[in-house]
Order: sequence, then C-alpha cells, then structure tokens
Amino acid sequence: MFHLDAHAIAKGDRRLDNPTVHRLWQSFTLGQGDLSLDHGEALTLVLGNVTPPAVPDGCEYSLVVTEDGAAVRGTDYGGLVRGVMVLLMQITYRDGAFLIAPAVMEGRYRLNNRMIHLCVFPENDLTYMKRLIRLCGLCQYTHVVLEFWGMVQYDCLPSLAWPHAFTKDEVRELIAEMRDLGMAPIPMVNSLGHATASRLCFGKHVVLDQDPTQEELFTPDGWAWNIENPRTVALLAQMRQELYDLFGEGDYIHVGCDEAYYISNCPSLRQQLPAYLNALTCQVAAEGRRPMLWMDMLLEGNQDPGYYATADAQEACALREALHPSSVWVDWQYDVKQAPVATLQQLAHSEADVMGAPWLTEANYVAHLDTIEQEGLFGLMLTTWQSLKGQMYGIPGCAQQCGAKLFGWCDYADRHTVTATLLRRVSFEGVSYADAGWGKEQIDY
Repeated sequence: MFHLDAHAIAKGDRRLDNPTVHRLWQSFTLGQGDLSLDHGEALTLVLGNVTPPAVPDGCEYSLVVTEDGAAVRGTDYGGLVRGVMVLLMQITYRDGAFLIAPAVMEGRYRLNNRMIHLCVFPENDLTYMKRLIRLCGLCQYTHVVLEFWGMVQYDCLPSLAWPHAFTKDEVRELIAEMRDLGMAPIPMVNSLGHATASRLCFGKHVVLDQDPTQEELFTPDGWAWNIENPRTVALLAQMRQELYDLFGEGDYIHVGCDEAYYISNCPSLRQQLPAYLNALTCQVAAEGRRPMLWMDMLLEGNQDPGYYATADAQEACALREALHPSSVWVDWQYDVKQAPVATLQQLAHSEADVMGAPWLTEANYVAHLDTIEQEGLFGLMLTTWQSLKGQMYGIPGCAQQCGAKLFGWCDYADRHTVTATLLRRVSFEGVSYADAGWGKEQIDY
C-alpha cells in the first residue's frame, strides 16, 4: 500500500494548482489534508517516487500506484484531471492513515465526447449547481451544456431573468469550476421553442410575466420566439454574444430549436422554418461556434411508437439540408429502451456529426450508448431536466457505462449510495440539512 501524506507535496502540471482541485483533495482526505504542487512535467501528477506511465493509444490517461508513490499522465489537461479524479477515489482511510492500494489503470472510454446537459432552474441555488458540476467532473464527463431557465442576468433585456437570477460573476464561478475539472463549458440559448424559459406545465413566462409589452418577441401563445420579427432575431444574437463573452473560448453553442408547437401548427410559420434555421446556424458559424440543435422538429414523424419526431418526410429533409454544415445534430429519444435507436441509425447516414441524447433511465442511456458506439457517432449528451431530485444516480450510472472508473467498492453498492458518497466528497464547503443529498426534504407531501 502507498501511505499517502495528508499534507502531500506533488510535482506536476501547474494547471492542477487551482482552487477546485485543491478543495477536492482536501475533501477526499476528509478535511484533514492539503496538496502542495511544485512545478513538474506537463500533463502529469507525481506523488512520491514513481515514474508516470505512458498513455496507451486510445486512452485519455494512465495511472500507476506502487508502495513508493502514485502518478498520473494525461493526453491533454482534461485527460490528466480525469486520471486525478480516479486517483482521488482510490484513497481509503484506515487507523488514522490515508492509503492507496497498488494499481495500474487506464482511461479507456467508449466515447470521446461524453457531454451532459444541466438546467439552471429558479429553484437551484449556486451551491446546488456547484455540487452538480463537481459531480460531473468526478464522473469524467468532457463537456457541460448549461441552460439558464431565466437564471442569468442579461444586459440586452433585463426581463430575460427572474429577479433572483445569478449574476454574471456567479456564473463565472461555475464556468471556472468546469475548466478546473477539465470539462469544456457550452452555453445554450433556446432559439425557437421554450421561449418562456419556464416549464410549460407551470405556465410561467420569464419575460411576459414581468414585462408584457415585449409580447411581439413571441408567438401569440408566448411559447415560441416570433421568427418573423427582426427584433427577435437581433435579441437572440445579443444573448449569444453575451454568453460568448461570459463563457470565454469554446467550440459550440446549443441553440435548442425543439418543441415549437405553435410554429409546427401554423402553416405560414412552418414554411419559414428552413430559412430561419439556415440563417440562425450560418450566423452562429460566422460567430466562430458550431451550432448544436435538438432534432425532434427535423425528424420524420412516422417513426415507431416511442419516438419523438414532428416533421413529414419532405419537410424533414429540407430542414436538415438548411442547416450549416458545421451543425451538430442532437437526437433526444427518451422512451427507447432497446438498441438500436432507429433515429440515430437513420441520421448516421448523413455527413453531419450526430449525438444521442438520452434521459437518466438506465435502459434509455444504455440503448443510446450501444447505438452510438455501433454506428461510430460523434458522442452522447446525457440530459437531466427537472428530474435530478429522483434520478441523480443516473449521472454516475451513465458515466460508468461510458467507461468511467469510480470508487473501488461500487460493485457492492447500489447507485443511490454511490451517488450520495460522491456528493459528500464534492460538498467541501459544508452543507446544511436542506443542501445534503439531492432533495431539500425527505418527505413529499
């Protein structure tokens, strides 16, 4: 066993010398330890007397633990951090000592792009969102899509945010933690449906409930953006620019474009969709980002039962052909429980980069993973929506199916207790009763 000094001195990549990694180290040493990092070889972390192993082809990191030390090497900073996260989860505490069992591990994942889509709802405070992001880091996701449901303060139109929305400085704290943990942050601006920035089943509208004079920005029912109004198009561009400035450099922006019910049912607006999506995606590409889109409105609607798609065959083809070639097609299908996912198979024949987007249920994300791997698709984007109170265990569950290594004892425990332990390790500021676990209360009345 390697006896780990709680007050450890390591050598390695200076980018690991960041607040999030230091706090996680302290948390995994049960609040008793700290990490001093001296300058060392790039893309490595070395504790004690051991040589960082080479990373095999197709892996993101390699890790070795001997009686004399522990070392991690990554292919890039993200791979290095993921190896460090795995190392942290191997620490045990026995008789007053911190120990790590001898091991050789490799970060060989089924997919290169393991993305997760997180919603910032008005009921989510900053502590909750930080815990979620740290959980995703421990679970070795590569990208985080952050969708604000009226929860970021825009300068271009103040009523786009509820009064208690996060300030931009608070959002920067979330983005910094993503980057510290080797995950790329992706901003999101819904650019067709979901214009209320609120769930349809509760009837709220972030803009019109606060400023009804802005109704010309939306379809008459308020649910979708008014694609005929130049002011709407200009506002969406301003929103994107504010998020680019806030998030910093990146490859993608998610533009949503799902569930625009009014537009789907209005023939004159429906005819304008190809031109609108072409202009939107070309403008995003000109802004230096790849647009990501939900595909439900761009898929042929006569699929097998359980599939969500709304276009007819001719229309679906025209809509997809209208998209800028750099667009990433993200196909969400939540009721498909067995591979292959038929819509993913169909989209696989295109030249576009295609992602599968399951929800948190195991059968659903396993079916997507199997299909994505079989078809050689671009990756997976796990979606979470409003269901984390009851299904947060799907975040580590899906990660393990992707190839993430967690605690060595995970095979002997259920997913709820694994998730609870992970959350305790990321809550290094300390939590109140309401913040502990994943629900504010234990009893639902």
